[in-house]
Amino acid sequence: MTIKISASYDSFRELRESGSYYVDKTDFIEEYLLNKFDKAVMFTRPRRFGKTLTMTMLRDFLDVRQDSREIFEGLKIMDCHEAVDGYMNKYPVIFLSLKEIYGTDFEEAYQALSIAVSKLCEKNSFLAEDTSKNISEASKALFRKLWFQDAKQVNTIQALDLLAQMLKQYYGKPVFVIVDEYDVPMAKSLNTLYYDKVRDMIEHMLSFVCKTNENVKGVVLSGCLYTVKNSTYTGVNNIIPYSILTPNFASSIGFTDDEVRRLLDDAGIQDRYGVVEEWYDGYIFGRNKMFCPWDVLLYVRTVLDGSYSDAMGPENYWVNTSETTQNIIHGFLGKTGNAGEGFEQLLAGKTIECTVNDSLPYHLIHENGDNLWSALLETGYLTKAVTERMKVTPLRIPNKEIKAVFRQEVWEHFKDHVDDVIVKDFVNALWAGEISNAQSALAGILEATLLFYHEYHEYSYHLILDGFFTGFGYTVDSERETGYGRSDLIIRDPGRKRGMILELKHVEKESEMEAALKEASEQMIVKKYDSRLDYEGYTTRLSYGMAFCDKKCLIGTVYKH
Repeated sequence: MTIKISASYDSFRELRESGSYYVDKTDFIEEYLLNKFDKAVMFTRPRRFGKTLTMTMLRDFLDVRQDSREIFEGLKIMDCHEAVDGYMNKYPVIFLSLKEIYGTDFEEAYQALSIAVSKLCEKNSFLAEDTSKNISEASKALFRKLWFQDAKQVNTIQALDLLAQMLKQYYGKPVFVIVDEYDVPMAKSLNTLYYDKVRDMIEHMLSFVCKTNENVKGVVLSGCLYTVKNSTYTGVNNIIPYSILTPNFASSIGFTDDEVRRLLDDAGIQDRYGVVEEWYDGYIFGRNKMFCPWDVLLYVRTVLDGSYSDAMGPENYWVNTSETTQNIIHGFLGKTGNAGEGFEQLLAGKTIECTVNDSLPYHLIHENGDNLWSALLETGYLTKAVTERMKVTPLRIPNKEIKAVFRQEVWEHFKDHVDDVIVKDFVNALWAGEISNAQSALAGILEATLLFYHEYHEYSYHLILDGFFTGFGYTVDSERETGYGRSDLIIRDPGRKRGMILELKHVEKESEMEAALKEASEQMIVKKYDSRLDYEGYTTRLSYGMAFCDKKCLIGTVYKH
């Protein structure tokens, strides 16, 4: 079977008209409209999981100005006659994306909103010319001011309310309001002096349509965080959220295991399921095992078009896709011991426990560790380690791709504080077996980086070294099983078939460093830590013990092949 894969479309109509492969998610429409309808709902999912495609699918199904039968032909929703007869192309729809609403200050962010409202008015320009006398001349005059960006700020913020009123008067039916990526303005203004103004503007705008409004049939929001709960605007406090923790609608956004297996089968590459599962699976939404659709589609496309490299292996498609999450991680690294230790536990494949806050405002993310982990859970960098929701929830990194992202972010954090040349000298000295040079370079690195920690622990050094080797493109395993135990770090250079094993020890007194170095060396020999690299065919295998005390270090060669 020949299939056309595209991961670039976020418009349902464009995807369907292009003939691209589509995993049928239209049963979401039936579940929402007929089984679980509420006046105002919100769907929160990480980036790259298909929120916008789902929102445009709902828009195209409802929109009275479209004829959508052709693009829905053959999909599951067409078998639900109640939904088709009662809703398909029967309601006016206001669709607004807030993805581009940001700026270097509040005025720029507001201007971006004004432009978005202007474009929305242009799409509905027929309202300004209505002659039925259902729409007042005052409404038309204000509509034109919004269209030409000549309205007052208060009117721009109330624009959705005005449009809903005019569309109801024109069509005689209440309106569906769909606001995609509603929380991007807050995310983009995080850690700025104008964050509160942006948050106030967006919440105020939504309150006019989310509260009791006879012109509105339903409001559907999408975003990453449920950040408007307990707002000063009571109109947004009645929103029903469906997050990644909620069993309802759990499989509506993202790919299920069965859907991925069917996609791989249709593409004729079902033998690659294990790789896809290892790299792009691992999420638990509600009680469902889920894959990131964007990653899976891009992987399948590279295999089908011949651009996939077996030597390189699966690509990391999440790197640099979320500036907000990068800021979240960087904002916490080095500030508290618990955060650093938590990151290292996660990189080692372990879980951390968290009291999850699923209604977390952006400005409180850095308030404490639980808020940090909650934000990373909601944004897809962590996932539940259990299917049921618990008061204290174990969290883990979902897959290899996200683990690589964490490592890259650690490197990005530390490289701002240390000279690349020193790090390169350290890495090259280790590969060359030049202990004295490596030790001198590492001492300089510790002097530059450890000042960001309140206390020194083994995981502090572990995290730094992990980040540096990752940043230089090496494959790094943290606390990976090998021989008769788990080594602290295994570094691979597949192209040169060389590998390196590091065993770290931290002591409280400088006088204990020699003994700690000896203990690390003996541990690596007795537990045969080099056996994994030997089994994998690495012709050059280096093993080093490292002992740390505050900013001092000792390095010792265990053996060299």
